[in-house]
Amino acid sequence: MRVREVEILTGLNRKAIRLYEDKGLLAVERSDNDYREYTAEDVSRLRRIAVLRRAGIALSDIQLWQDRVITGKEMLDKRLSELRDAADAAEDQVRLCNRLSDVIGQNHFDEDVDTDSLLNTLPAAEDEEETEPISPSLPLTLGLDIGTTTISAAVLEPVSRRAVAVYTVRNHYALPPLHPWERLQDAERIFSKVKRLLDFLLKRYPKVTAIGLTGQMHGILYLNDEGRALTPLYTWQDGRAGEGFPSACRYIAEKTGYRLSPGYGLATHVSEAMAGHVPSETAMLCTVMDYTAARLCGHARPITHASNAASLGLFDLTKGCFDLTALETLGIPLSLLPTVTHKAEIVGFYNGIPIAVPIGDNQAGFLGAVRDGAHAALANFGTGSQISLLTDSPEAVTCDPDIEVRPFLEGSFMVSGSALCGGRAYAVVERFFSRYAAACGLPDKRQYETMNRLAADGLKNGTILPVRTTFCGTRSDPTLRGSVTGLTEDNFTPEGFIAGTVMGMAEELYGMFGRMPRERVSTLVVSGNAARLNPALPVALERVFGMAVSIPDHREEAAVGAALFAHIAMTNPSSHKEVTS
Repeated sequence: MRVREVEILTGLNRKAIRLYEDKGLLAVERSDNDYREYTAEDVSRLRRIAVLRRAGIALSDIQLWQDRVITGKEMLDKRLSELRDAADAAEDQVRLCNRLSDVIGQNHFDEDVDTDSLLNTLPAAEDEEETEPISPSLPLTLGLDIGTTTISAAVLEPVSRRAVAVYTVRNHYALPPLHPWERLQDAERIFSKVKRLLDFLLKRYPKVTAIGLTGQMHGILYLNDEGRALTPLYTWQDGRAGEGFPSACRYIAEKTGYRLSPGYGLATHVSEAMAGHVPSETAMLCTVMDYTAARLCGHARPITHASNAASLGLFDLTKGCFDLTALETLGIPLSLLPTVTHKAEIVGFYNGIPIAVPIGDNQAGFLGAVRDGAHAALANFGTGSQISLLTDSPEAVTCDPDIEVRPFLEGSFMVSGSALCGGRAYAVVERFFSRYAAACGLPDKRQYETMNRLAADGLKNGTILPVRTTFCGTRSDPTLRGSVTGLTEDNFTPEGFIAGTVMGMAEELYGMFGRMPRERVSTLVVSGNAARLNPALPVALERVFGMAVSIPDHREEAAVGAALFAHIAMTNPSSHKEVTS
């Protein structure tokens, strides 16, 4: 059948049908005279796509579902999470996603889904190109970010820094904890998901010339001498090193003088060694992104960038290597740790495509978000928050437990301060108002949209309560708690409380920023969804920091940074290792 008949049967216009073809969501046969000839299966597939678009599901996620990178349940769970978190969450789309969950579940596009009633649930979605078309002659790089809750990918035109495509899938491979402080993830399932996503992208973007990886820092897993995982991933959130008496963290401090937080890889290792839980076949330990890169390259022993090595702890920034004296004191053989490089270098190949040594996600996020690293600081808001800037000296900050100096690109360093609560502080306030709304018998609905409006009102009219947002303590004082002070009859209002929370989030980062070498910094870049979804946050940051604030055009800054790092590795001949494919 011809396109006109397909338009009638599906309710889609010609532009949308052509777009779905361009995106690879269906392949249409052509007749001898070069007309498109659509089949009944093409119509069924288009109707299914139309249903998913009416639920607000992104074309990129439909592509991932169709190509079996994610399941139907993963796709719909992600959309429901977006709707719950978005300021403009639409209740009718939530209902449609819940109905789809009942009929799709784990199924893929080759399964039967009755679309007749679903198509009448909502009006048709307006489809537009999600990215500009690119010339097939342009070289691309691909970045992957293995985060704690998501796995993201960015296909980048590195010269212009334009993100051609961005994909995000959920990392839902957490293992049920046996103890309250345990945070483990299934490393093998993470690797399988990353590989499926990578294969999908390389098929769709054949001009990719290099692959970069980044991911959650600090966490570790143990490998055997063939480079296969012996254990789950102990994530950066795992608290076993802070348990017991003496705790592994306290033992390390007493023996070496290094003060590591629970979740740091070598603190976790010392804790496991003290408990006798290190597998007997262990040949080495590494981060999840180093493990992924080694598996993709077919290597038994990973190579780690200094940014990841330092995240494990016991790393001498001045010498640029692990502290051999500290390792010997703790009985940790150097052979247990990966080889360290400070260069952006190629460490192997996947299907003939070079792979760069992975870098830490803090460094990748800075690289992906900030264009002028010499004169800008980066404020990132997620569950926690961070303020970061660059320096030439590994001794830029001394004796400040809330601020760390970390390796960046060769010859430079990053100064980072982390707030433990950060974006979670705003979520705590949202939970407060949601509980109040529920007690009043109002519909079960997130309160972020209303809170964002009230925060803007509070900042505009000056009704701002002094709120300290250290609800989770700080690195130097985990017992510290938040507070609300200066209450008066006039300022004790919802907008005053919410605006004060936003200002408190900004002020906590500024307190660390003031103790950093910030003389060259003149602009502040803000990344993370919190800044995009809550317009009051950039306003508060601009007011507190006293400088211009900008937000990157693209999301998933760490994946973009990994792609840029791969480009650096490819274009710097002195950084290439002798590797074979």
